[in-house]
Amino acid sequence: MKSYSASMFVSLLTADQQQQTPLQQRINFDDYSESSRDIAEVEPESNATTIIVNNPSNSSGKPILDEENTRETWSNNCDYLITTLGGLIGLGSLYRFPYLAFQNGGAAFVIPYVLICVLCGIPLLMMETALGQFSRKGSVGCWEFAPAMRGIGIASVTISFFGALYYIMIMVWGGLYLFHSFASIGCRLPWSDEVGDDALQINTTTSIISSVERFWNTSIINISDDFDGLSTFHWPSVVGLVVMWTIIYLCLWKGIKLTSRVAIFTALFPYLPMIALFIRGMTLDGAWSGLKYYLVPNGQALLNKKAWTQAAGHVLWAYGIGWGIIPALSSYNRPDYNFYRDIAVTGTTSILTNVFSGFVVFPVLGFMSHKANVSIEQVVSSGPGLAFIVYPKAISLMPLPHFWAITFFFMIFLLGIDSQFVTCESVLTATLDKLDQWYERSPKRRKIRREVVVAVYVLISFSFGLLMTTRAGFYIFNIFDGYICGALPLLIICIAQLTTVLFAYRTTFKSWFQKCPPQQWPGQTFIAHISEVLKRRLTHIWLCWIIVVPIWLFSMLAIAFRTVGLISYESFVYPLPFQIAGYALTSIAPLSIIIYFIYYHLRNTNR
Repeated sequence: MKSYSASMFVSLLTADQQQQTPLQQRINFDDYSESSRDIAEVEPESNATTIIVNNPSNSSGKPILDEENTRETWSNNCDYLITTLGGLIGLGSLYRFPYLAFQNGGAAFVIPYVLICVLCGIPLLMMETALGQFSRKGSVGCWEFAPAMRGIGIASVTISFFGALYYIMIMVWGGLYLFHSFASIGCRLPWSDEVGDDALQINTTTSIISSVERFWNTSIINISDDFDGLSTFHWPSVVGLVVMWTIIYLCLWKGIKLTSRVAIFTALFPYLPMIALFIRGMTLDGAWSGLKYYLVPNGQALLNKKAWTQAAGHVLWAYGIGWGIIPALSSYNRPDYNFYRDIAVTGTTSILTNVFSGFVVFPVLGFMSHKANVSIEQVVSSGPGLAFIVYPKAISLMPLPHFWAITFFFMIFLLGIDSQFVTCESVLTATLDKLDQWYERSPKRRKIRREVVVAVYVLISFSFGLLMTTRAGFYIFNIFDGYICGALPLLIICIAQLTTVLFAYRTTFKSWFQKCPPQQWPGQTFIAHISEVLKRRLTHIWLCWIIVVPIWLFSMLAIAFRTVGLISYESFVYPLPFQIAGYALTSIAPLSIIIYFIYYHLRNTNR
């Protein structure tokens, strides 16, 4: 199989843009790729795929590559891998996976999660990585080959924007725990069991609750009984939000090179306290009952549609698929970079880290169940706050609890920084790419510095995030976590991505009506391009794209629509205005795909 240099590969992937003026590209949508489609031909003697390239050059015979010369790139391959790992293997692994597993029957959630990761998550991860790397654009610019579908990128940026708003609150809560850990040095941790366990009334439901859960509800989130708490700020959370966004700004303002340096430490350190908590948890009474719940599947729970849907949503969440994160990070790679190793390492490490987080949490749940003499399902209230109850519980039972509390919540901060980096970078990359287009059209326009763009973005995000620092902020957080950035919008984005790549890569949807089936699927051209870079055949990935992934996506989408119901938190059903607002915000990302598609065609039809 032939190999190509970075310069030749850029010209291969952008041949149509180099042969047409920007005005012609905008007007002649149906002819966008007809004049320059690269068809993979099979050589009879070797039966190997060869891509024919017409490589434009200047007078010296060297390829013309303005984009490659100006685009910022990773300093080395390790920077890209570490930043990607740090971004994807973050608080979602430590915080989100355990409560979803607890909510859906332990092993009944783990089994579909692992299957979906291998058969669907990794193939989609490879698709998004290639889109960003080949185009050298972020989540919006990577769809230039099918300009009517730029709405996919807009939808991804929307998800990342909303995701960053609520994700940083997890860091704020971890920061508050860290503050209390330092403040209580010399005495007991404020959530230790010495104050005793009792029953607490929450939203008309009585549950067994320990001192750590009481501390979470009263001191960390200070949750109100309903949305009346929106009028009252929880000031420690406000201060925490200011601190966290300030740190994020200082880490983002200089670009990816600074981000990668920070990620080297933040991606690797968190495994140490996780291993320590796992070892301590396994020594507790009742730990094995918790592990049994986690590892032994219940047949009835395994058939629960909700478990499969939430597993699908978490796969997309854990891999950053549909968020625009992967194209944003890979856009800083060289076009000929062989990312196969990175996909294998990232995909495998993500699965192992998520599953291992369950080994940390469920022994402690088993201990709490044993101590309270109730079933494991009753030991704590399931929900997004589960990790902030179980982990502190485990820490309070360890020798030198203050040392481990400080270490653990510092780890929470590091994990959050990583994930927040890449989520914000998805929004910033798309924004800066758009600004670069404006500068090209108006060379005399004064260029806005990255530092200013980042500052504006941080201020806007902080302003919206203040809603979640009120006493009713956790109810707002729940809408973002379960709905706005949940499975339903992400599934729709992924379906649009897959459909566009398979049926419109370097061609148009209209061509299918002219000749059906075509001589070669557009998606086959894309997989041939990837094969050239990775220097290996990807038959298994292609089969997943055309068979396994579509069946999974459409099945999960159908289940997700059937499970749509009233927005609630535990037994508290949200009032009608918040139901409407929640689903309206949830629909913004998917609708942006349709709206932009209609807008694009109306604009070009009227010309």
